[in-house]
This record gives sequence, C-alpha cells and structure tokens, in this order.
Amino acid sequence: MPSGPIPVAIALESGLVLRGHEFSVDGPPIVFVHDFDADLDAWVPVTSQMAGQGFRVISMDLRGHGLSEGEPDPLSAIDDLRGMLGEIRAIFGPVGLVSYGRIAHASFFIDGRWGAPAQIAVSPVPAEDLNLDIDQSKPAMRMITYGSKDAESSTFVESYYGRLRGQKLLVSTGADEAGPELVRKRPQIMEQMTMFLRRYLTGHHLAFIADHADEIAARAEQTGAATENESG
Repeated sequence: MPSGPIPVAIALESGLVLRGHEFSVDGPPIVFVHDFDADLDAWVPVTSQMAGQGFRVISMDLRGHGLSEGEPDPLSAIDDLRGMLGEIRAIFGPVGLVSYGRIAHASFFIDGRWGAPAQIAVSPVPAEDLNLDIDQSKPAMRMITYGSKDAESSTFVESYYGRLRGQKLLVSTGADEAGPELVRKRPQIMEQMTMFLRRYLTGHHLAFIADHADEIAARAEQTGAATENESG
C-alpha cells in the first residue's frame, strides 16, 4: 500500500485556494471530487485503494467545503473544476476525473482542454441549480456507473446517456447504493474503474512524460535537493 497522503493546496486565478490531499504515487494522476454538501472524506478508502493500483491520487475539497476557502457556491463549480484541473495538468499531465452525484453532472461540461480526457461519473443525478443543457456537454472518454435500483440515478442516466457527447461506457449493477458507497460495497465497480483508467488515461500520461522529460527531471532534482536540505 502507498504511504499516507500529503496535504496539497491549489490557488485558482481568482486567488481562492482549494485544499485536499495527495497520494504521491509515480503513476497517472487521478482527481477525486466529492459532491455538494460533502467533503473529500466521502471517497475514503477508495482513494487509498486506487493509489494502491499505481495511480497518483489527488482528492480535493470544493469551494467552501472541508478545508478549502470561500463559501459553498454550486454556480462556481464548473469554473473551479476547470481551474483546478488546469493547475494539476500543468504539473502532472492529463488527469482522470472521478466524481459522483450532482458534481458528476457538472463534470459532463469539462473535457480534455481542461486536462481531463478520461472521466468516471458514479451515480450521476441532476444538478438542477446549475441549469445545464446536456446537449451542450463537452466530449470526453467517460465511464458512467450506477446501481440499477438507485431510482434517481437510473432515471437520470436513462434520460440523458444517449445525448451525452463523446465516447462513453455504461456500467450498471443490481444495487441500490449510490456514489462512493456503491464503489466501496461493489468490488466489481472498483475493478471496472481501474481497468478503464489504465486503458484510457495511461496513454495520455506516457505521452506527457515523453514531451516533458526535461522538465520532469529538473523538478525531481529540485525535490531531491529540498529533501536533502531538510534532512541535513
């Protein structure tokens, strides 16, 4: 298993700071985002389990949630996600975005231009406050997974899956759990998520490493020097 997570902070262009934690595994980066009215602990222990599969896992608190600054504001969610993903992509390359609930609906309006070419939406439900038009969704490679006995998510997926832009994979199971609980209690969902990310994110990650080899080597050297200074 990977060592425990370290705290991270991401400053958006507005100056607002979002906080979270990171499992610093040398692998493709995955960003986990919780739903409104929750915090990053919602994904425990899924995040550590995914890190154990060889992914760099970054779990973030939304604006006004957990340790992040600001007040809760669903209307800022998409812009905040885009800004956050852009900052992470600049350092680690294209990311896999994992979300659930209403924020999963919002994630349908984020694509590779903002750093998330591969996405997993768990038990998505309507983000009614955001007044989103699914026909204006942004294309990405997506895995949509839900429990078929979860009435709200089932209705949403059945209504909008065909209209969602981009390539997509539908994974359902005969369960009434939703969100992170679905992943925790249904090991086959975790297996499907892992396979999806390995297939559709790893190539982007390797291409980024090849294109930025000198920058990555320089950053590793700086990190090593800083570590030596601290230990000395």
